[in-house]
Amino acid sequence: MAIRKKYLLLLLILVPPLMTSSAKTLNQYLPKAVNGWVTVGEDHYYNPETLFDYINGGAELFISYDFEQVISRTYKKSGQPDITVEIFDMIKAKNAFGVFTHARESVDSIFGQGSQTFEGAILFWKDRYYISIVSDEETGDSKKAQVAMAKKIDKAIKQTGMLPEILDWIPESLLVPESIFYFHHYVWLNAFYYISDENLLNITDKTDAVLAKYGEPEKRYYLLIIQYPDNNLAGDAYKNFAEQYAPEIKTHPVVKLEDGKWIACKVDHDLFVCVFNAHEEKNAGTLLKTVLEKHSSSGE
Repeated sequence: MAIRKKYLLLLLILVPPLMTSSAKTLNQYLPKAVNGWVTVGEDHYYNPETLFDYINGGAELFISYDFEQVISRTYKKSGQPDITVEIFDMIKAKNAFGVFTHARESVDSIFGQGSQTFEGAILFWKDRYYISIVSDEETGDSKKAQVAMAKKIDKAIKQTGMLPEILDWIPESLLVPESIFYFHHYVWLNAFYYISDENLLNITDKTDAVLAKYGEPEKRYYLLIIQYPDNNLAGDAYKNFAEQYAPEIKTHPVVKLEDGKWIACKVDHDLFVCVFNAHEEKNAGTLLKTVLEKHSSSGE
């Protein structure tokens, strides 16, 4: 959280406010009433300029994924907790998916294209939308109402979105499935696996990046894949990373660092691939090789 706060100002500078092009159309996906819970008051809408007034401390997450607008609606039923439903329009499906990967602790597809359920909350994504259904408390009736709302919203959003192509190159062997994290702002790389305060890999809103965890908890290692707009940018990022983080990889793609852990890095055309924190040389080298083979076989 400290890292996210540190880069809040930077995010505001790098990601200019977007003017909503579809203001007040998100309400078409929301039911007026469900299981006796009815709409109370007006819907509230927020855009990149006003989102901090609504969720100060969490707005930077959505803005860094090109957030356009959100609708918030509250439902009430006598003797039951209020239920608040939010639909975030993230412009592109990959952005909605990226936001979803920040909070997930499990993988299921009960609602939308990926969902998870907590006590008092249902979160899911579908196409360009990220949906949050939350109640302050949970009762048997409120949980049934939340499930009914999720089903109605899921059905109302007719279209589905494509996942980022970069996910196709993630090997499944020894993968921790719920660990896949998609992003395109370097702040989030440091939040999930710290490399440097600097943007050593030149990650921008024009790059796709994914981080995934592998192995058992006591021997966890990490895969980072970044796809750049062209080969030159990928090569420049690799050179900068090697010079400032691990000069040893200039002469060999798989090396043992001073902390005793193995790192494996290579650039392939527009793709940068790196394995961090491996306890064994074989794990680092095999994972790197598998990614590169998958990328090559895709015709990239």
